[in-house]
Amino acid sequence: MRKTTKTAVLLAIAVILVALPALAQKNELAIGAGGYFPVNLSGVGNAVAIEGSFAHRIASVPLLSAYIELPVVGTLNSSVSNPVLTSSASYSALFVAPGLRVKFAPGFAVSPWLAAGGGLAHFSGNSGLRLLSGTDTTNTGVFDFGGGLDMKIAPYLSLRGSVRDFYSGGPGFNLATFNQRQHNVVATAGLVLRF
Repeated sequence: MRKTTKTAVLLAIAVILVALPALAQKNELAIGAGGYFPVNLSGVGNAVAIEGSFAHRIASVPLLSAYIELPVVGTLNSSVSNPVLTSSASYSALFVAPGLRVKFAPGFAVSPWLAAGGGLAHFSGNSGLRLLSGTDTTNTGVFDFGGGLDMKIAPYLSLRGSVRDFYSGGPGFNLATFNQRQHNVVATAGLVLRF
């Protein structure tokens, strides 16, 4: 009887020690790279995108966790071809859209998630793309929605694939296609550190 009790206590302690790190992992720091695909802009090329995000868990129940998150996505030069332009043109973008992320089955090896938020988009054009004011940068509001999949590869590390649409106001460059609201789709893959 005494040996059974001792074994049960040791087993309970082992289970608690194994589960404790998972319970303490309330933060996620992610970094990824991929592509930027402006959907409704004619004559604009795709570009490389880099994404970083920080998320903090605010609520959790079995099979569901809610996080507040701060995603930051930057795109490198997207080439612009238009007969109106006399020289080569390109632009880059930066999106910052804090919001809410809901992760399904967070304790499982594979966890899908959905996210939505809003914030700021910053567009920067080269000398071929200017605003009517003569500057080459502009800021506008942005709404972000998307989803992804996290796959655990170690106790504190996951692989992440995600797709987000940053729906923004037009950058206002000197082309008519840039003066309308636009979908800025970003697909990335990377790593997540949970702590």
